[in-house]
Amino acid sequence: MRLTGIIMLFVASVGAHVLSGMGFVAPAARWLVTGQAMAGCMLLTASVMRWRVAWGAGLAVLAALGYALPPGFVLLADSVMLYTVLQGALLLLFARTLRPGREPLVTMLARQVHGTLRPDVRLYTRQLTWAWSLFFAVQLLLPALLALAGPAGWWRAVLHGASLPLVLVMFGVEAGVRRWRIRNFEHASIMESVRAFNNRARG
Repeated sequence: MRLTGIIMLFVASVGAHVLSGMGFVAPAARWLVTGQAMAGCMLLTASVMRWRVAWGAGLAVLAALGYALPPGFVLLADSVMLYTVLQGALLLLFARTLRPGREPLVTMLARQVHGTLRPDVRLYTRQLTWAWSLFFAVQLLLPALLALAGPAGWWRAVLHGASLPLVLVMFGVEAGVRRWRIRNFEHASIMESVRAFNNRARG
C-alpha cells in the first residue's frame, strides 16, 4: 500500500506536467490534485502515525484548495515542491555526515571502494563532501535567487530541469581536480562509485 502510494505521487506529478506541456493546463491540474489526494489517502491508510484523522482532514482541505486555485498556480506549486524536496534531500544526505563524530559521505564511499585510505585522500573526501553540500545548498536557493535578480523566466527553467547540466559540470570538474590533487592512486570509476553508493543505501 505504501509503495503504491509513493508510485502514485510520482505518476500524478509526471503525468500532470506532461499534460501541461501539451497545452492541457486545467486537466493537468485536476489530474495532479486527484492523483496526489488518492496517493495521500493510501499513505495515511498504511501509516501508523498518530492523528491520522487530523492529517486526513488537512489533506481534504488541500485537495479542495487545489481544485479552487488557478490551474497554473497549482502546477507551479507542485514544481516548486518537487524541486525543493529533491535538492533538500540531497543537501541533507551530504551535510548531515559532516557533523562531529560522523564519517563524511564521500569518505565512506571511498573507503568501501578502496579500503583503508591515505591521510590526503581522507582530507580530500571530507572537503569534497563539503563541496557537494554547498553545491546542493546553492541549487536549493537558485530559483529564488534567479527570480529576484536573474533574467526573466530563468527560475522556471531551473525548476523544470535546467540545473541538471550543472550537476554534470560538477562531476567533470571534480574528476579533474581529484586527479590533480590525489597522485599515485587508483581512482574509482563512475560505476564503482555507484555500486558503493548502492551498497551504502542497502546497508
